[in-house]
Amino acid sequence: MNAPDDIIISVRDLVMRFGDQTVHDGLNLDVRRGEILCVVGASGSGKSVLMREIVGLQKPTSGTINVAGVDMDDSADRARKIGVMFQDGALFSTMTVRENVEAPLKEHADLPPQLVAELADLKLVMAGLEPQAHHKKPSELSGGMRKRAALARALALDPGILFLDEPTAGLDPVAAQRFDTLIVELHEAMALTVLIVTHDVDTLEATADRVCVLYGGKVLTIGPLDEVRRFKHPWVQDYFSGPRARQALAAAR
Repeated sequence: MNAPDDIIISVRDLVMRFGDQTVHDGLNLDVRRGEILCVVGASGSGKSVLMREIVGLQKPTSGTINVAGVDMDDSADRARKIGVMFQDGALFSTMTVRENVEAPLKEHADLPPQLVAELADLKLVMAGLEPQAHHKKPSELSGGMRKRAALARALALDPGILFLDEPTAGLDPVAAQRFDTLIVELHEAMALTVLIVTHDVDTLEATADRVCVLYGGKVLTIGPLDEVRRFKHPWVQDYFSGPRARQALAAAR
């Protein structure tokens, strides 16, 4: 059965086991086209594993994952339709940041070298990196600048779906706020569907159309932030009643 037109990612009966450990136990999830969905959960709840399963980097034990318009068995097609920014950036350390962004263009797009360089520079500027940083190695950049370079690489092939794994982890509050704002701006400008794995309540306040809570191997609850915040479950209440959550709520108001 085909998913409704507004559902771009459909996960059904997903099971993921590592030996005796069950990470996902019949997980079901729909991601709507054009939304920003933030996925939260306790450490070990399988947030990043779920992202890797959806993008095809990790094969689940059982269950189905449908990504509209993407053949998940075709790595070339997947690379063109999906952009992924990993938590640590995963940039090639021996390349400049421009060369990092050029890499997927050279691999998957048959374009003249000059155009590849111009497109890479464009994506880096879109991600907030000034031209003087484009020829630097990742080790020469701050953590925030490396994350922006990784974001530019994720956007290199103009994907329709963007996956971000803990995008603000390790950033100071000001840099994290700017990065959240950038994500929202790019989401609107490029008509992206965005799935963000995060633990940061500030990111939920700044970006999320909906929030998905993973617990016990399943989706515990999903919906707009205000609804999820009121969900009667001990972990959810602890998560949203902590000092960081109270500060984020106060700032949002």
